[in-house]
Amino acid sequence: MKVVVLAVSIALMLLLSLPLGLVLVVTALVPPAAGDSCTPPTQATGMPVPASPRRASLTNPPTEIPTAIKALYEAAAATYELPWTLLAGVGMEESNQGRNTATSSAGAQGLMQFMPATFAVYGVDGNGDGSARMTDDADSIYSAANYLGASGARAGPDGIRRALFTYNHALWYVNDVLYYAASYGGDDLAANSCVTNDTTTTAGPVTGTGPAIDAVRAALKWIGTPYSWGGGDARGPTTGICCSPSGHDDRHIIGFDCSGLVLYAYAQVGIRLPHLAQAISHSSGGQAIPRDFALMKPGDTIGFWYAPDANVFHIGIYLGEAKMIDSDSHGVSIATLTSGYYASLAWKVVRFAA
Repeated sequence: MKVVVLAVSIALMLLLSLPLGLVLVVTALVPPAAGDSCTPPTQATGMPVPASPRRASLTNPPTEIPTAIKALYEAAAATYELPWTLLAGVGMEESNQGRNTATSSAGAQGLMQFMPATFAVYGVDGNGDGSARMTDDADSIYSAANYLGASGARAGPDGIRRALFTYNHALWYVNDVLYYAASYGGDDLAANSCVTNDTTTTAGPVTGTGPAIDAVRAALKWIGTPYSWGGGDARGPTTGICCSPSGHDDRHIIGFDCSGLVLYAYAQVGIRLPHLAQAISHSSGGQAIPRDFALMKPGDTIGFWYAPDANVFHIGIYLGEAKMIDSDSHGVSIATLTSGYYASLAWKVVRFAA
């Protein structure tokens, strides 16, 4: 975006001799789409994915959405032609899905934390009872959908970012909401370098014998192999496919995605697994193991999810000593499980071999 703005600015100055100040005023109206060192792609749904900076979402994982609240998100989103996950992201950021609706120090109220002056303009009667109230969940959610739509959220990914920036004038807020929205949509955030940042390519020795240890060693042979959406089969790394929920077109990259690495490793010991993290974790048999390092063994698969109503979106293989091998934005690498990104998620641990 910055390159485009610079090119346009130069062209305007050279061809039209417009004052630079005018160009700066025009570009200042749009908040940056991404922060720091990464430019996020766009989900296939039209939602932008999170970048940095973030704040609350770094330490507060998304929580389960109550059934009645989720139904309101979906209904309001349909009415105002918005992704329901956008509303869910705002609801998580503002009130933890209606769990913290006390009036804020600034005077904001309700599930979507409206300021009275804003609600006076954009408030609508969401439940059809003849009045619009900030403290009514339906009215709050429908009013937020109305406000976001009026602020440009129907104008594509950049419009969604602008609308969120209007809702709260902070880039960390925009990225927090987008992070939560992507999590409720089951997006492949582990493939996004803006999100994961706690891996290495150094693995300690793996001791022991048996099929599970052999599967671990098979995976370790591919340390450093690139991430490729849809990549990997029982024979090894392959070219990827198009396209992931966040826009990965990896038909030109030879490598593994997360489930591709797991299915490869277990194929080497005669266990056939599907190429999908959700299916490996929930519908491929195996023994469920508690999330307890004292009970987990090398070779156990770990599926990651954000909340009970979300899909498992990433999977790795436990190595022991609170580490796993997986394929994420760093390629096939070693991730810590005691701190950082993966430690904050919900786990589904399954054992396929001893």
